[in-house]
Amino acid sequence: WQATLAAFGAAVNNANRYVHLTTVNEMAHHRANVCASIGTTTSHNGKCIAGQNAFFATTCLLGALMADKYTQAGENFKNTTGQEFSEFTRAGLLASIVFTMLFLANTLSACITMAKSVVSHCKDNSDVVPRKDKVFPATHIRPLANLVSFASIECFRLTISPMIQTFGAPLVIGQLFGFKGLLMMLSGGNSVAFSLNMFLINSGQAWDAARKYILFGMLKDEQGNVIGAESEVYDTLGIGEQIGGPLEDLCGPALNNFIKFVAVTSFVTRDVYDMSPAKSWPWGMVQIAVNFALVAFFKWGLTITIKYLEAALKKAKDRIEYEEGTAMLQELEARDRQIEERMQERGGPKKDDEEVQLF
Repeated sequence: WQATLAAFGAAVNNANRYVHLTTVNEMAHHRANVCASIGTTTSHNGKCIAGQNAFFATTCLLGALMADKYTQAGENFKNTTGQEFSEFTRAGLLASIVFTMLFLANTLSACITMAKSVVSHCKDNSDVVPRKDKVFPATHIRPLANLVSFASIECFRLTISPMIQTFGAPLVIGQLFGFKGLLMMLSGGNSVAFSLNMFLINSGQAWDAARKYILFGMLKDEQGNVIGAESEVYDTLGIGEQIGGPLEDLCGPALNNFIKFVAVTSFVTRDVYDMSPAKSWPWGMVQIAVNFALVAFFKWGLTITIKYLEAALKKAKDRIEYEEGTAMLQELEARDRQIEERMQERGGPKKDDEEVQLF
């Protein structure tokens, strides 16, 4: 049911874009706008249901984890209720908030980095510009393929850091505060992630829905005039949508995966943790150092390394081209194309293909 709601929202929103790109029929635009407004609502409902599924799945896995661990220790897990919080359980509860906020910050900063990378890639890049020698939609196939290829690789690279942080959370807390601290971290993190998920999805959806309400011509002033996309209100909501979009489509749904992966990792590695961290806390400190180093490397160090390698390869390529004379030929061809373009702009005759004009 959740997948059906989300899929319908994605389908009709994409169909709305296709209609506006490929036809000028006003009735088709109106019908596409109505479908898109319905699809936005169903997509939002699907995201909310996904959050509830993650909450209940994590709760069930938490109960199974507690039952399995206490049973292995020869204790009756049903008699564990009513105990006072120890310093380790309180620390685990605090860690649930800290790790959730760190994951949100890491994910949101990755989204901002991705946006900057796409802008930098598209700036002055002829490979992503629609081709003038083709007819639509062939004009957009090669540029879109280039852009999708770049965005896919960049997305995979930026997801490594949050993924390491997710898998490292139970290992750090379980060894630093023991199994009881891990239980409280998982329980508290489940509640925090669910609450933040609902808040982020609803707040982002509010910005998006308000802007589409104006875009589709549904907002009117006191005189009954339509407030359209040319108004100042629409521009202001555009700024809000830039904030709400990442919250609704990225940070909120990402929390579902975060808490589920934390729960699964905790269950798989349950034999690593002791009830008391008296012997395992040094390994917890090591885990903190290792995870911090890995997160820092894949968040900043990998980018620096890739840029350094690209610069080194480009330098080597330029040196080889200079030695072979290829660079000079490319420069002459580029100057030749510039002269031909200037002649065409001035309305002069095109030069022959065999002609080589340098000045």
